[in-house]
Order: sequence, then structure tokens, then C-alpha cells
Amino acid sequence: MPLYHFHLRTRDEACHPTHSRMLPNLAAALAEAQHAARDMIRSRMRKMCSAPSGTLEIEDEKGRPIARILLADVAQQIS
Repeated sequence: MPLYHFHLRTRDEACHPTHSRMLPNLAAALAEAQHAARDMIRSRMRKMCSAPSGTLEIEDEKGRPIARILLADVAQQIS
């Protein structure tokens, strides 16, 4: 199974590694990223009453970017 890396990138272009997981394919990695983004947004909204801005990026095991999720899009889905 391939290893996928998940990174939170904020407005100031800071990149924060969140976690890495072995998953069967890109579809599973996207589902994991959606789940992680929802958890981050809910946590942030409880603390600060605002959704985080930025992206959650997925990289393959060689560190190449393969997908990106906009946190604003996820926030709209859960509000």
C-alpha cells in the first residue's frame, strides 16, 4: 500500500505536516483528507468561532503533491 502525507498549508504559506498514512489508493487518501479537514474545522470553530483558511494537501510517498482540498469548501459542507 502506498504512503500518503497530509499537510496543512495556511494563508501565510506556512506548511504544517499533520500526519501520514498507508492507504490503498488516492480515493482513500482523499476521503482521509476530507475527514481530517472536517475534524480540524470543527475543533477550530469551537475555539475561535471561525473556520480555518488554507488547504489540506496530499503528497505521495516521494513527497510529490497529488491533491489539494480547500478548507473553505469543507467548512461550507459542514455548516
